[in-house]
Amino acid sequence: MLEGMLLLLLALGGGKTGSPAAAIATVATPDAVVGVWCGTWATTGADRAVPIEAIITSPAKDGQVLALFATGEGRTRRMTRVSGRLESDGARFAMPGGGSLRLAAGSPSRLVGIVKAAGPESPVPGDGTLELARVRR
Repeated sequence: MLEGMLLLLLALGGGKTGSPAAAIATVATPDAVVGVWCGTWATTGADRAVPIEAIITSPAKDGQVLALFATGEGRTRRMTRVSGRLESDGARFAMPGGGSLRLAAGSPSRLVGIVKAAGPESPVPGDGTLELARVRR
């Protein structure tokens, strides 16, 4: 709580002008999305969320990242490998069978994602939202 109050006081400025760097929007770094993640995938119209694990690799020189998603459990568990790109505030992946997955850092230890237009033949659970917590960098 004390940190929050100090940050608020610094933001109010105290008569000093802010740093030029403070005016620049934050840019996602690879560290924000790279790592091992675990969480749930809540699909539209489903009764319960599907467990998901994700491994996201460090980006190549051109900004491309690879991810391996394991969804479901037991006999319904599926593995899906996708490629994507780092963007200014996260990463975007093209899903097999159509659609896209957009991941953004909610905090240093949490990712949130939105899946749109997942095709009916897609190996992923479908359109919905992901909530992932970092397991390891």
